[in-house]
Amino acid sequence: PADLGLLESQDQGESWTDVSLAGQVDFHRLTASQDTVLGVNSGDGLLWRSVDAGTSWDTLGPGPFDVALNPQNPRRAVGTTQDGPIASTNGGRDWAPIPGAPVIALLAWTSDRLWGVTPDGAVHSSVDNGETWRRAGTVAGSATAVAANPKRVVILAGDTIWERLDQGATFAPRVTDLPGH
Repeated sequence: PADLGLLESQDQGESWTDVSLAGQVDFHRLTASQDTVLGVNSGDGLLWRSVDAGTSWDTLGPGPFDVALNPQNPRRAVGTTQDGPIASTNGGRDWAPIPGAPVIALLAWTSDRLWGVTPDGAVHSSVDNGETWRRAGTVAGSATAVAANPKRVVILAGDTIWERLDQGATFAPRVTDLPGH
């Protein structure tokens, strides 16, 4: 269907099965922590939440542009808006602005920090749930995706995947000239 809902793979992406919401929702932003899943529906912009690993869902109102859940605490979420990041301490039900934060567009949360990328490619990190941010580098172009683990951060900007491996402030092109980006 046009609206894929939530799919699951147990073989590293070789095959996929429906979990829920097939034909109803198309998540373009999705994050999980323990059994909690938050997703922003691309069709209507609503934020959806599941507390049972995606089996059943509630809508929580208008969603942020991007959203990330703290891997150790599914009640702590950070979202992005055109006015700057917002934070929730109750799993996305209520949100408050994060004062003094840079205007982050995209987020990725690892076990040790939250990563954010601004619309102009500045990369920031936070070790205190998004309350304070430190500049951690820059990529060329407007970022459209970010992914991270404790050892690696990768960002898709334009037709290039930028990678940070050395915990330094330098991002280097990893894959360039991607078609269709």
